[in-house]
Amino acid sequence: MKKLFFSFITILIFNTCYAQRLTNMGISQQPDSVMQWFKDAKFGMFIHWGVYSVYGQGEWYLYNKGLNYKDYIKAAYPENGNYFDADQYNPAKWVKIAKDAGMKYMVLTTRHHDGFCLFDSRFPNSINTQQTLGKDLVREYVDACRKAHMRIGLYYSVLSWRYPGYFDVTGTDAKPNHFGIKTAAWHKQNALVMKEEDYSEIQQLMTQYGQIDDIWWDGGWLGLQGTDSGAAYFWEPGKYRNPKNEWAGDYGVKATAADAHGLYLGIMGMVRKYQPYIIANSRSGWIGDYVNEEGFAEIKGPIHREYWEKDMTLDKNAWGYTFKQNLLTAGQVINYLVNAVVRNGNLILNVGPDQHGVIPEGQKELLKQVGAWLHHEGESIYGTTAGPWNPVVGRYGFTYKDNRIFIHVLPGYQGTTFKFPEINNRVTACYDVYNKKRMPYQINADKTVTIRNINRKESLNDTVIELVFKNKIRSHIK
Repeated sequence: MKKLFFSFITILIFNTCYAQRLTNMGISQQPDSVMQWFKDAKFGMFIHWGVYSVYGQGEWYLYNKGLNYKDYIKAAYPENGNYFDADQYNPAKWVKIAKDAGMKYMVLTTRHHDGFCLFDSRFPNSINTQQTLGKDLVREYVDACRKAHMRIGLYYSVLSWRYPGYFDVTGTDAKPNHFGIKTAAWHKQNALVMKEEDYSEIQQLMTQYGQIDDIWWDGGWLGLQGTDSGAAYFWEPGKYRNPKNEWAGDYGVKATAADAHGLYLGIMGMVRKYQPYIIANSRSGWIGDYVNEEGFAEIKGPIHREYWEKDMTLDKNAWGYTFKQNLLTAGQVINYLVNAVVRNGNLILNVGPDQHGVIPEGQKELLKQVGAWLHHEGESIYGTTAGPWNPVVGRYGFTYKDNRIFIHVLPGYQGTTFKFPEINNRVTACYDVYNKKRMPYQINADKTVTIRNINRKESLNDTVIELVFKNKIRSHIK
């Protein structure tokens, strides 16, 4: 085996505290104490579910096909025959699937880009399941999560393809789109109605379902162009709204005169008013309490100094339900999870139930396999901190907690011997985490530790070795 060299650049022992929390648009990021559950959880379930599941071609079906909205939304109603009936919806079963997979939090799409709400939206212009099914599906989901002590997340897309004004907020510059929408002056008022609906529904989500742990924003960009932060002038996602904003109006929640002279609250101002302990991502245009990395790209680089989440879907075809499933393997999911965790991140993994509310069998079976692996190796994942050394892409990484360091030996690592770098702490034991068997180790003259005869067969996707030390592992970064 080639000797492993660890330079000061590549093996910086990571601080147990994250980077200093920031204030943006008048709203401060949640402190580490509030973020702790997110840091410890590591693994969550995303659920993309809505009218698009009827069509079986993913959540962007409406836009990708450039459909007339009135034709598309017929699939929400019983008169269509083949419709979004949710007749087998049982969120308690979803929660059990998530728990059996080792997931610690869930996020449900309360409204996606098609503007269809899974809750009893009170906005006069809304289209929602209370109208079509006589049910508030979000209420049932929240109740099931809370009963099972599962952390509760709600997804909400601020954009809505129902509104031509989304592509032409000024009424003077329609962005290219699949619907054939052209510039028209009335679009500015139409965009204002879209914004009013957002504020109404966000207030409702934050006030009618008890404590919510995570709000997962999406759709902050305008006209499917630019960035979320670049569109903040329109959405006003910070603490207060500007009364001189071009899309101002007598809507939303007013701040108390004592703190804002009667100004209306912006999106996050309203959210924090009602949910002071909620965490939020950055896709509303506000900086966010954590950042997202979406897609199937390999996770690389050093340990992150901010809270972050890798966002992926089990079905490589789409996030919403598809007739032809193209699934990741359990090994791939484990690899993504481990590579996120050894960089202080989380993995949220999406399932796409069908129109009846059933998660496809292939997705359930795959999650069960991941859960079986976590049953053996979970102590090296949950509640850990990445480090004390940076990972090496595709080969290995580290996590630690208390007086234990876990070495995650990945498929790209060749050999059955590992030389553990010097650390000023006495080793007292070494284990194979998967089978809980003690492993022999050798302390070298240079204070490194050599571990031999590593069993790569039982847990090939991530062979985890635990080193136990006399004293608690501490950061060396000032």
